Amino acid sequence: MTATPQAISMLRRTYTGESVQQARQAVDALGPDAPPIPPAATPQQVLLESRVLLSLLEFRNVFTRYPLGIAAVRPEPDSVSLRVESEERAAEILFNLLPSYVSDEEVYGVPGLRITRRARTAIELQVLGQPARLRLTGIPARSWRKAIEQMLEQWTNPDDALLCWKSSPRAWTSAEIQHRTRWNNPGDRFTQEQRRGDWLGSGLLRRAALLHTVSNTYFLDGYRSEITRLVLRSSHTPGRGPGPHRLVAALVDPAFGLPLRLQRFRGDTDERLDVDQQFVLCDPAGTAVLDLRATVERPSSRMPQETWNAVLRRLPPTEDTQIMSPDTLAVLCRAGAA
Repeated sequence: MTATPQAISMLRRTYTGESVQQARQAVDALGPDAPPIPPAATPQQVLLESRVLLSLLEFRNVFTRYPLGIAAVRPEPDSVSLRVESEERAAEILFNLLPSYVSDEEVYGVPGLRITRRARTAIELQVLGQPARLRLTGIPARSWRKAIEQMLEQWTNPDDALLCWKSSPRAWTSAEIQHRTRWNNPGDRFTQEQRRGDWLGSGLLRRAALLHTVSNTYFLDGYRSEITRLVLRSSHTPGRGPGPHRLVAALVDPAFGLPLRLQRFRGDTDERLDVDQQFVLCDPAGTAVLDLRATVERPSSRMPQETWNAVLRRLPPTEDTQIMSPDTLAVLCRAGAA
């Protein structure tokens, strides 16, 4: 890249939410011709990050200051760090990620995932026997202990035998092994198709700060539709801050974004009209589809006023980029169809 390291690090911060020092250190450590935001180095790491994103998207009635409750990410080739915004959000994330055995070979969470290290302000999780690691930061050690206690309280019957991560901290349980054999068989065609598209979830997780640094997104949920289609449903503040156009533009950036092309757009090119918009993006190889459905709306009455005020305070400034011209969209769509 011809840009200076300082310029690259500032742009990287837009995608990750890192501090200036963290972003500069990461950029300085890049090898020649390395991308400013490295992809996950192994298929196992890609799969873990894809599952983490899907887990975060499942919180449909949880309202946070930052979309998904993630203030920043720190992507490295062999791991990713997520800075959670609160103790409550940390408990919810752990509840959804750490595996538990339900019945009939069904395992809830990420099979094989365990807490492997506790630091002063973070905990590390790893899929046992695999090069797949996740680091959660953002709250002090005492709060992490409370977060785990809160997470355990959410179980109606917190029997150790049902909590795989607690009953077998150093080895996969038989239930987890059976679940992997049944649902994640590498020889299965369905599984192979899903694994080909997992890079999308991983790449989005590594750029999660975009949701609050370039657009007025205040809520996000979603789900995997069909085999390779990822549906994201975003809510945007009415009349304040830049909308989803800037988010899409950042995602298709050739240097910092993902290998996505805009295939279809529905809505209005003038975001000041506060209309619903849909962006469908795909990669040239056809391995994954991102379906972003953006809605401009007031928050739910269940969102605490204190949280909404915090959202409004952190919105990025509105600039003269609210209008994506029809010509620009047409060019992007033609490129996606090529």
